[in-house]
Amino acid sequence: MPNYRTPSPDQVHATLLKIPTFQLRRIFYEGLENPLWVRPLLEAGAFTNPPEPEPTGDGFIRDTYWPELSYLTRIAPQAPDEVVDVLLQLQDSNNAWVRRAVFDIGSQIPAESSVRLEPLLKKWVTTGLGWRTDPRSPVSLAVNLLAGGQPRLGRWLANALFQARPGDETTAIRMPELLLEEYWYGEELPRIVPALGENALKALVGWLTSYVHSSGHAAGEHDFSAMDRSSIDSRGDSTDRPEDALIDAVRDVAIPAMLADPVETVNVLLRSGVKLLRKIAIYVLAETIRQEIDAGNVSATLLGSAKQVLGDAESDDEYLRVEYARLAQAAARADNSATSVVTPFLAKAFETDLAWMRERLVRPEGLEDEQWEESIQAKAQRYRHSWLSAIGRDALPAELREDLAKLNVANGVIDDPLEPMGRVTSWTGPNPHTGQDEMAAMAPAELVVHLANWHDKGDGWGPEPSHEGQGRALSGLLTTHPLALSGVPNLGNQLRPTYLRAILQGWEAALKADLELDWPQSAELLEFVLDHSLASPFPVEGGDFDDDKDYGGAKDAAIGLLDELLKQRGPVVVPEDYEERFAQLLIDRSDSEDAWVNYDSYKHEGSGWDPLNMSLNWQWPSRVRALIVAATRSEGASWQRDALKAIESEMSRVDQHGAGRAALGEGLGRLLTSAPDWLGTHLEDLVGTRNSISVEQQIVLTTAMATHRYNQAIYELLTPAMLAAIDVGESLVAGWKGESDPLPRIGEWAIDALVLGHITKEDTVFQAFFAHTTPAVRGNALGKIAWSFFHATTVEDAIRDRFGGLWDDRISHVREHPEDSKELEGIYWLAKSESFSAEWWLPRLGDALELEPGIATERYMIGKELAQASATDPASALAVLKLLLGGRAEGGRVAFDLSRHAIPLVIANAIRSGDDELKRVAEAYMNELGAQGNLSLESEVLAVLEGKVGMEDVDD
Repeated sequence: MPNYRTPSPDQVHATLLKIPTFQLRRIFYEGLENPLWVRPLLEAGAFTNPPEPEPTGDGFIRDTYWPELSYLTRIAPQAPDEVVDVLLQLQDSNNAWVRRAVFDIGSQIPAESSVRLEPLLKKWVTTGLGWRTDPRSPVSLAVNLLAGGQPRLGRWLANALFQARPGDETTAIRMPELLLEEYWYGEELPRIVPALGENALKALVGWLTSYVHSSGHAAGEHDFSAMDRSSIDSRGDSTDRPEDALIDAVRDVAIPAMLADPVETVNVLLRSGVKLLRKIAIYVLAETIRQEIDAGNVSATLLGSAKQVLGDAESDDEYLRVEYARLAQAAARADNSATSVVTPFLAKAFETDLAWMRERLVRPEGLEDEQWEESIQAKAQRYRHSWLSAIGRDALPAELREDLAKLNVANGVIDDPLEPMGRVTSWTGPNPHTGQDEMAAMAPAELVVHLANWHDKGDGWGPEPSHEGQGRALSGLLTTHPLALSGVPNLGNQLRPTYLRAILQGWEAALKADLELDWPQSAELLEFVLDHSLASPFPVEGGDFDDDKDYGGAKDAAIGLLDELLKQRGPVVVPEDYEERFAQLLIDRSDSEDAWVNYDSYKHEGSGWDPLNMSLNWQWPSRVRALIVAATRSEGASWQRDALKAIESEMSRVDQHGAGRAALGEGLGRLLTSAPDWLGTHLEDLVGTRNSISVEQQIVLTTAMATHRYNQAIYELLTPAMLAAIDVGESLVAGWKGESDPLPRIGEWAIDALVLGHITKEDTVFQAFFAHTTPAVRGNALGKIAWSFFHATTVEDAIRDRFGGLWDDRISHVREHPEDSKELEGIYWLAKSESFSAEWWLPRLGDALELEPGIATERYMIGKELAQASATDPASALAVLKLLLGGRAEGGRVAFDLSRHAIPLVIANAIRSGDDELKRVAEAYMNELGAQGNLSLESEVLAVLEGKVGMEDVDD
């Protein structure tokens, strides 16, 4: 090791004076190898000023690299504690490079040093890892902590990375909130699992349970999570779903655990009550028994666990049938008597089927009681037949074999009784004849000739190469190498429309990646495609969807490229003469009556597309969107007047699908900024008036509000239209079926305006919304705004006070009008935000729970927050705890969450509060919960009181 010396303060000061610029600092820090400089540089203030992210003015954020990090990252293994001292001073930095460095450094230094990064990790976990952070680095840090003797922080970080959290629960499709992107679950779980050691199975089960709950696939009495995977054995597809990665991990860890301790492993898998975990448990039991049969020794304990699950009524689920049958088969191979429990299990299942069929099936008119009962009995027998057939004659008890034989005669033999429900067996996707690497190695002219001379001679069936497949590969190549065809003239005359579409799409993607194009070639090809008739001179080759039959797709791609070329973004600068040329191409030569007829004549036939999604997939509305971009490129652009006239022309059409209107709504903010006079003139045509709003105008209004965040200027502009929309009510047409329905979205804007101080409660839109919409709609809006504070780390006092005042008003309203209690359902999000203190939200939550007990449902998981609040207000926290648990079954999500996290802390804090009466109430409630079956509660409370368990042990 070199003989390094510690620099003197004077040397450090002199050096810093010599490197005032970014370039000089970069040269110095990238060349510095002496670890003894870290502390002196820190003391001299060299590491205190990483640049903050800067808005670029076009909606993007620029993160400037901080060259000091290159030295800290490189030298960290030699001076870990000194480097950690530097990093701890940067926890308030929002620089994405800093966050990346913290994880990189933490994963490569000793764990006893990494553990000191805890304040940074816990502060940043709520705001994200940083978009520049390699997702593998946080996992490496967790592995480093777990393997290096720091299990507490290691487990906390692992939970933060892999445990899903509830996302926006006001949307139709609930998407879990993940700290890691979906792809990385499959990649990183195999690394974290060994580091978790004996705690791996419990951790994985917890992560999978949280994912299922956060997805809304298991809530209260409704649990359809077993449908999520047709077979536990294999995925059957190549998707990157986190759920699949977690299922695979639980399965693989559970098998050796089951061999070692069947009783405990079954308990861990089943105690959450989630059907998907039961499905895994049944599969793992069957696989373990098969392994022990092959080894020649099946333990009685394992068979006992199998019999327990086979006889459990909770295993009666059609989506567990195949796993159940295979477990029965494996158990029967080990011991013929093991399946004796199947007889009473199926008997009870049959009665259960009869009960729900009698209750839920619609009885045809005129059907006599006896006939109706016979039809129900026949249906239930068919269900029973499917179970008996899946288990198979050899595994069935003797008394059931005759039943199977009779049902085979009555209904016919079931061909494949072990085929999992929901499995799809097919291949999809076009294939290229030449890969990207091969194309990249060709000269531009050579590549064009190669593409032009290849012909599809297949029959369109099977994974054969096709023009579509080759086009996708070509588009991928041009995305990263946009000059791969540079210098080749007349591309349009040489290549079929499938390839022209691919070229234009590839160039558009390259622009988005800040890569420059060959401007003359781009302009030439755009002119060719836009000027060409719809018909193609090239004969279509291959099967359906293997080759474009006309230039429709290429023309649509041309408009998409022009749209991107005219946007102000990134470092790519389009030369001025080409910029004007591209704008005029869009305005004068992209107008296509064929595109309008194609769009207008489309029949929905049940399509779920909303107008905004349609606008992204049809040429005519895509042109409207691009014209808005052209008109708002800059206020003084020479082509702005022509672009606005073209928009007016398209507005004059009767748009029955609303996609063009959705594009106008999406572009409303741009028009307000860059063409305010034109917008003022046409505003009533676009969004209607206070007294009249057509369906087309509703689409413009609702799309504008859905695609824009609240904006004071737009709010004032749209006030008359919003009032008219409130009059329309819940039949208001949505231009985009996104995060919020259109009517609650108006409420969200009104609440935002109030909270930000832009309006008072006398505002006409605010008053109309809270006076003329239903409690559910008002609750939807209030809950969404409360949810929006979830990730906020600080909130200005004035905003907090106005928001609190609004909730107080609504609580008072519900006291006077109890029938409106659903307005308060979203209040639980106040507890989830770190920006609100417990003193602020706890009393309001208690008041709301008394008025709307429905708040205490399984989706409101506030265990940790309640436990934290009990430290400052134990009496209120205990009261809220009672309200949350009141009337809830132990298997409910709230009971499960609070039992695991909040109950011991809340009760213990009440007991040690110093208030004798509160202590008595808390102990009585602890005994009451114990009598209801929470047998370990007293010992858990005692552990808190003795200091063995504290808030730091409570999971997030």
